[in-house]
Amino acid sequence: MWKLRKLARDQRGSTLVESALVFPLLMILTFGLVEFGVAFWQYHAAEKATAVGARWLATRHGVRGADPLTTELYTASVPDCFVASTAYGTSCSQVDGATGWSQTCSGGGGGSCSGAQMSALLTQMQQFAPFLTAANVSVQLRGSGMGFVGRGRPVPLITVRTTGLTYNFIAIDKLIGVQPITMPTFDSTAVGEDQKEGPAT
Repeated sequence: MWKLRKLARDQRGSTLVESALVFPLLMILTFGLVEFGVAFWQYHAAEKATAVGARWLATRHGVRGADPLTTELYTASVPDCFVASTAYGTSCSQVDGATGWSQTCSGGGGGSCSGAQMSALLTQMQQFAPFLTAANVSVQLRGSGMGFVGRGRPVPLITVRTTGLTYNFIAIDKLIGVQPITMPTFDSTAVGEDQKEGPAT
């Protein structure tokens, strides 16, 4: 009997038992903080990269003497904002066909879209979100109604969109079975800068 009482008072090894109980919780907490922190970083990085991409296209395409739509990003014809019978200074929103049009470039380009310009856009965006691939990025050009006759083509709205992004956990999914996080679609729109010289009078 005295051996049982002695065993009941014996505290040796209690720390090891407590550690064994606490250690898994500590691991889950540590990896959870790290991995969810990385997931939030990727979320905000993708959002920032989308805004940067839209701004880059709006300012990169449209330098003086270059048509932002037909010589660089999009090579097919788009509606013009110049009609011989329309007086200079008339708003593009009043010219038939100058609004309501839309063109989309996705992935690595192809068709009427410039693969080189889409690749350059991706390079700019990867400075903020290096995990982006060509398959995640698309660009939509559409009429805004801005601009006026005498300044060439109508000023486009440029929307850069990122889709298909997923964050895959490295450790916490194995610890507690957390599934990958599917990120929402991010898009950002900027107005193309209208710096093209108009036709000679």
